Amino acid sequence: MKQEHPQPPYAQIVAAVEEIPGLEPLSEWLVKALDPLTRRRTLMDLLQGRWLGHALHPVLSDVPLGLWTSVPVLDLIGDDTGATMLVAVGCVAAGATAATGAADWSVTYGRDRRLALAHGLVNTAALALQVGSLAARLRGRRGRGRLLSVAGLATGAAAAYLGGDLVFDRALAVNHTAWLSGPAEWTDVADDTDVTEGVLSVVDVDDRKVLLTRVDGIVCALENTCSHAGGPLNEGSVEDGHVVCPWHGSRFRLRDGAVLGGPATFPQPHFEARKLDGRVQIRGRED
Repeated sequence: MKQEHPQPPYAQIVAAVEEIPGLEPLSEWLVKALDPLTRRRTLMDLLQGRWLGHALHPVLSDVPLGLWTSVPVLDLIGDDTGATMLVAVGCVAAGATAATGAADWSVTYGRDRRLALAHGLVNTAALALQVGSLAARLRGRRGRGRLLSVAGLATGAAAAYLGGDLVFDRALAVNHTAWLSGPAEWTDVADDTDVTEGVLSVVDVDDRKVLLTRVDGIVCALENTCSHAGGPLNEGSVEDGHVVCPWHGSRFRLRDGAVLGGPATFPQPHFEARKLDGRVQIRGRED
């Protein structure tokens, strides 16, 4: 009989966190509450980092945690003014970080959404503790301020762990096509007559799905797996020379895979395409 090995403690903790009662109904309520904002595509593109080329939230998340980590050091050397300033700046940075995190959270689903919400709630608790520390320091209650700073830092570290699990274990906000390459040589994939203007078709190439269509008579070939979350682009729609992902509405230009609208921040891998003897051939980047 095969012996089953229990999950390591950290995995058990994460699994327990994402099953906390109330996360699902709270998620549903927040989705509805944030809907007027998440519908504003320009705002979402800004918060999700399309202009930056990758997610903005991880960039900002290091700022408040880094500032708050320095506070106990200043407390130890007696620099009360410097410590108070770092607490305050960290709180401001945490607000911007929370906005970008909420934007990324709005396009999650299921267990990822629940765990990401728990991550956000723990971060909110960390911010509340740091705000309490700032208030205590400004009132001259140094001991209480220092204690709240340490508690806030520990809470923020716990939230950071959950965030790391979302990225490194769940592959949230990473490029889902980063490891794909080739074919390095021209490869026959379809009959030229089967590739139709404005119609999305998909072919298998080296155990991968490749999207084929025509734009103004020119054959366009893209990786079919959406770079944002792995959605099947062939199940989406074609609009003005770009494809719209059916999962989260990311838009990619069919000619070159460029991102035209988020939440995707990474371009879609595209292939060179040519017609030879009535057949369509494609060639991609090398390893």
